[in-house]
Amino acid sequence: MNYKKILNIINPQPKIGALEIGDVDLKFSCIEDDKFISYSVKLAAGVVKDGKISDREGFLSALSVMRSQITAKVKEKINIIVNISDNNVYFQVFNLPALEHNLEEAVNLNLKMISPIDFNNAYYDWQVIGEEIIDGRAQSEIFGAFSEAKIIDEFDSALKANNFVPVAFEFSGIALARLAIDFGANMDKAKPSLLFYIGANGLSFNLIRNGSLYFNHFVSWQTIYSETREIPMDLFRKLIVDEIKKVLSFYGTRWKEQIDEMILVTHGLNDAIIKIAAENFSFSKVQPLSLKKINDVSPGNIQPAWFSVLGSAIRGTIPRSKDNMISLAKIGTEEEFFQHRILGFVKIWRNVILIVLTVMLIVFAGVDSLFLGKTVASLNNQFSGLGEYKQSEKEEFGKNKKEIEDLNQKIDFAVKASAERSVWSGFFEKINSLAANDNISIRRIYIQSINAPVLFNALAPSEDAAIDFKNKLIAEGFHNVDLPITKISRTEKGVEFTVSFGIK
Repeated sequence: MNYKKILNIINPQPKIGALEIGDVDLKFSCIEDDKFISYSVKLAAGVVKDGKISDREGFLSALSVMRSQITAKVKEKINIIVNISDNNVYFQVFNLPALEHNLEEAVNLNLKMISPIDFNNAYYDWQVIGEEIIDGRAQSEIFGAFSEAKIIDEFDSALKANNFVPVAFEFSGIALARLAIDFGANMDKAKPSLLFYIGANGLSFNLIRNGSLYFNHFVSWQTIYSETREIPMDLFRKLIVDEIKKVLSFYGTRWKEQIDEMILVTHGLNDAIIKIAAENFSFSKVQPLSLKKINDVSPGNIQPAWFSVLGSAIRGTIPRSKDNMISLAKIGTEEEFFQHRILGFVKIWRNVILIVLTVMLIVFAGVDSLFLGKTVASLNNQFSGLGEYKQSEKEEFGKNKKEIEDLNQKIDFAVKASAERSVWSGFFEKINSLAANDNISIRRIYIQSINAPVLFNALAPSEDAAIDFKNKLIAEGFHNVDLPITKISRTEKGVEFTVSFGIK
């Protein structure tokens, strides 16, 4: 007896597709009945710009067209993994002592410290991507991601207005990395590699290490050619070389293994990119990403333009209870799964009960039809009210949970502050002395505890001064000193940068 089939009949797994939202078009994909299903809708110019909705009415109209391609049932809910552009997502990989307990609490405290945007107006999530030994101690490697809540809320609202149900929000880079790592026929998981993607929104450079995405560097087309929509080949060549050098330089400051492979998802530019790489770098292998069978389905002639949304569609095939990957939605993927399964279960058994009662009404014609009619109506009212009750109960529970979490966090802050008091005067004198020597002005310093990384923002007269300051920190005995290239920006007053380090 196939118990899995019986369970699926009683309470079937919800079908989940993927929707990629770009500046140029919408792409939908799902894996169903041993085949790939895909639809696309071209967006009018300016409807979505830099990965954000600029024309809500135009976006709603495009979603309506997309929906009509997917199903003719107007009221049918379409579950989707939403794939948004890399340029609206910020992320950070950091290490924490491997903890059996309170890991989530420690991670959330660190995410709050390192968030590049206002933490109170952001959606964020994280996942453990590995472990490594640092100074003889086991460290968990954490991948954290952030996005502005306003951007996600606008997408979420428009999608739900067209009966799309966002199950998770993720970004293009992590979807591509999933596809390459799990189903790349020419990917070696044991070796670090650079996954280079040229998409409608820009250039995406993804560092893959130990079978996980560790770093994403995105360059928007808007920052390259503004409104001209055209870029000379010599400038394009120089741009690619400069950006790859930045990524490799960042990698070299954190990890020892050399990157020998570059995998391409470049929409017809493979030969040009291979030539550029051969002339400027020493990669042992530069080749387009090729795919093997995906869940026993042959990829056939799927074009690279569909690889990103296909990576999200693969996530849709994962049972919701096992999906613990990053989601920037308002509700976590697991909670979303249980809500839909409970409501689905209630609807199925409501229909079963109604059918049984109808059969009984026919068989026992002598039974008081009025009594049974009232019973059926009463059951209908109870079941229809169940969803409203669960919603109000959920809102009340969420409110109480938030208040408890806020109180616990304040208590924890107080306990930690009391338990980890240290004499910091010597530390601040040393930092101020090093900064003064390079004319560096320290703006803000974040210190969680003596065992956690120190993070501060500063202003330097030049990039060289910022790098020199980093090297002096290393020379002074600080460890895990990190100066991300993504946190260096030039302003009218100088060069702003963010640096983090540990205290032995």
